[in-house]
Amino acid sequence: MGATGRTGRLVVEQALARGHRVTAITRQPWAAPPNQPELRTATVDLTDSAKLTGLLNDQDAVISALGSAGRGPTTVYSAGTAAIAAALPSRARLLVISSAGLQTPADAGPIIRALGRLLYRIMHSTYDDMHRMERQLARSDLTWTAVRPTQLTDAPGTDRPRISLGATERVGNRTTRTDLARYLLDAIDDPHTHHTAVAISSSCTCRQP
Repeated sequence: MGATGRTGRLVVEQALARGHRVTAITRQPWAAPPNQPELRTATVDLTDSAKLTGLLNDQDAVISALGSAGRGPTTVYSAGTAAIAAALPSRARLLVISSAGLQTPADAGPIIRALGRLLYRIMHSTYDDMHRMERQLARSDLTWTAVRPTQLTDAPGTDRPRISLGATERVGNRTTRTDLARYLLDAIDDPHTHHTAVAISSSCTCRQP
């Protein structure tokens, strides 16, 4: 889901590189990479569960990289996830991208807490809908994971993500989209990530002077 976005494209590329058969579902037409026999694409209204059902029936796992544009009111996360959940069979594997901004870790200092409150005021419409999405997941019978990256960047991946299962501890400030895509695929078969949120960041790659 959301295969045309900057993170979604990386998920598709990395999944194909691992030898997976991939169905890339998008809200707008997309020219798929050529010579990819294990890839099929579909342009669908991602809030229409009836149209999603046939596409999702034979999937081992679904990764939702849905995202909204701007900071205004949105239901992209909650409505899209509700439609996906309705189209999936019971106990199906679903991973969604959320945000580390939803929750200030217990070990955060006063400056981080103040920055977190400021960010929430700025992004409240997006975060409110992400909260609705995560509450829907918690009420569902799916095998779900909400992956909460910190600020996303297009920097090269580090392949050394910092992880907090349950999103209870502070991780780093930034997450590369490459690391996020890799972790989403790694987490598919990780039972420790079932039915919980996971905070993620990339390890620092700064060089010492």
